[in-house]
Amino acid sequence: MTNLITGTEILSRNLLYEADESNLKNSTYDLTIGDIFALGPENVKERRRKGPEQRYFIKPQEMVFVLSKECFKLPEDVTGVATLRTTYTKRGLLALNVGIIDPKFSGPISTALLNFSNRDAEIHVGEKFFRVLFLQHDDVSEFPPPQNERINKQEYIRELERKAHRDFPRTYLNIPSSDTEFFYRNFWKLLRYGFTYNKVVLSFTVFFVAVIIFYVFSDYTFWEALVLLWEYFSSVF
Repeated sequence: MTNLITGTEILSRNLLYEADESNLKNSTYDLTIGDIFALGPENVKERRRKGPEQRYFIKPQEMVFVLSKECFKLPEDVTGVATLRTTYTKRGLLALNVGIIDPKFSGPISTALLNFSNRDAEIHVGEKFFRVLFLQHDDVSEFPPPQNERINKQEYIRELERKAHRDFPRTYLNIPSSDTEFFYRNFWKLLRYGFTYNKVVLSFTVFFVAVIIFYVFSDYTFWEALVLLWEYFSSVF
């Protein structure tokens, strides 16, 4: 049989450490942001030089890691379920990994936040981000233990720094942050590809440039220059 652990019992049973009673709801607890990890080598270097970010503006399509201030210490008969608070989703923020916190888990939890909106989204240390409920169930200590359900907070911080430094693009699926950036980045690639591998594109471009040069330095109208050069190229090729 499964029961929902509610109210102050969440704290009295020591399911969370570094917890604050003001974050209790009737049947859940609101986790708060304890650390923010902006992605990219430059951001990680800045973090190591100046210290952790206390406040950060997530740009559209940008991702960041956040780590909970609170640490879990779940016994063999309790499972946690974490969901992103609706105040975040209303701001266009999405958590890429939410769900189950296993029995016997010990340590903080983290998530990647993605800004799906078209404006910057501000987050800060101490802000509530995950809503967690705790389910009591049959003891699972007889089951084979997982490889590791204990997480050291400082080691976890170093691991998130490594991931932020090299393992993830700063923007979701490496999408450019704006349409202008996308077209600027790909225009010259397409042009170079056309010149290199497509003779039709190359021939048309050479012909068009020749028409303009001939028109500028002759007394013919543009259309007369176009017809004359077309006749010339046709006779040659």
